[in-house]
Amino acid sequence: MKKRSFQIALSAVSAALATVFMGIGLNVSFAFITGYIFAGIAFMLPLAKNFRAGGLLAYIATSLLCLPIGGIAYFYKLFPFIVFFGLHPLANSLQQKWKINRWVAWAVKAVWFVGMLCASWALFSEFFSLRFDWMANWMYLIIIVGGAAIFLPYDWLMMKAQKLVDFYVAKIDRSAPRGKRPQDGNRLREDVDDVFELSPAQKEEKTDARNDAGDDKREENQENNDHERDS
Repeated sequence: MKKRSFQIALSAVSAALATVFMGIGLNVSFAFITGYIFAGIAFMLPLAKNFRAGGLLAYIATSLLCLPIGGIAYFYKLFPFIVFFGLHPLANSLQQKWKINRWVAWAVKAVWFVGMLCASWALFSEFFSLRFDWMANWMYLIIIVGGAAIFLPYDWLMMKAQKLVDFYVAKIDRSAPRGKRPQDGNRLREDVDDVFELSPAQKEEKTDARNDAGDDKREENQENNDHERDS
């Protein structure tokens, strides 16, 4: 019950934060991309506890709440969020759950992302102004090539952001059994190392430290065994 309450609370906070970020993005002309990114990060809160149903409900609630605060008037800005950005964190979570090959998953998500961009241009091109007239004739090619190039680092960064959110959510989670927290803490430190990607020298130093700790532990156990035999 305590675990379920924590998951529901995460979903509610997720929906509230995402609505705030998207509300700012919809109504501040230069902030709509920032709104997509931070709303997506907000949806990672319930996903950190594998509460994917909560993440989906937070997405639906945010999409509906955004309609009266600018989503209808600026639907061309809300459309990419509904079609892609709001669902992208959930897709990443499912990718991890089903252990889908990352390159296969990236290719599928890249097609999804580029398709969203093309649909946005096809439906709402009158809301955008082009710097050069020649771009209108090549816009779909620009979208396909540019979208695929942008998506790879974006998807990578969002994966790393999910690991970081996992770490901090677990730090505040009080529903886990006390006996499991030390083990979870070790796993979380490894997740943080994955996020910030230790250099080869740092990884070697960390491995040596673990080996030294293991040797010390074995020596201590041996001394205890010898002491028991002597007594």
